[in-house]
Amino acid sequence: MNHDPEQLAAAYLSGMRSRACRRFEDHLLACEPCWQEVSLARRGRQLAETARDAAPAQLREDIRAAVTAAATNPAPGPRPLRRSLAAVAIAVAVLAGTAVSVRPWPYSRPASAAPPAVIAAAVTSYRDGSLPGTAVPAEPAPNLTPLHLRLAGAAAGRLDGVAVTMFAYSTPSGARLTLVRSSQPFPEATQARELAGTDDAWTVRSGGVTVICAQGTHAMLLLGTDAALVRQAGALLNAI
Repeated sequence: MNHDPEQLAAAYLSGMRSRACRRFEDHLLACEPCWQEVSLARRGRQLAETARDAAPAQLREDIRAAVTAAATNPAPGPRPLRRSLAAVAIAVAVLAGTAVSVRPWPYSRPASAAPPAVIAAAVTSYRDGSLPGTAVPAEPAPNLTPLHLRLAGAAAGRLDGVAVTMFAYSTPSGARLTLVRSSQPFPEATQARELAGTDDAWTVRSGGVTVICAQGTHAMLLLGTDAALVRQAGALLNAI
């Protein structure tokens, strides 16, 4: 099927008739380019809506208008919609005073979101084989025995000032995996990439350690040097 994903995504987001909308949504399930274009356009809109600065109201309205124009009136030339939405996203980040060490949050984020340094602290804790404290966790450890991962340690405490619960696992062959949970969403690492097909779960590789931040609330991290094992644990826990 020859089609233009950008134009179809723009038409879909600007409001198709119900029958055409249903047909396009069925098509989305099997067409990765169209899925990506719709996701990108939605993210641009959400970035504009979730700017958390004290910018003037008219300025926010101008950003919303720019996003709408980019989605409904794509200019000629290669991939204009992607470039337009990227420019809008950068503008929103600048206006919101977003720190360069954290990527823009694509969904509404509470003011109590964890600080960026907590990701580095989690990686350091994994490398050192240390726990964040000595308190007994209030929650049971997730069962990862289908992956031959046995609980080796658990504790509740703080990482870079953030209250967390940490579970450390190991396999008979010595592979290790750490699971970190928090009541706050973890910020997205600068070099992270989203995992396709999920609600914005992301992954990053830092100093030989693979980190996956779970989809949904983004309040769970999985860390390990065996990238395949980390992904398998993420799938088992419905984190990706």
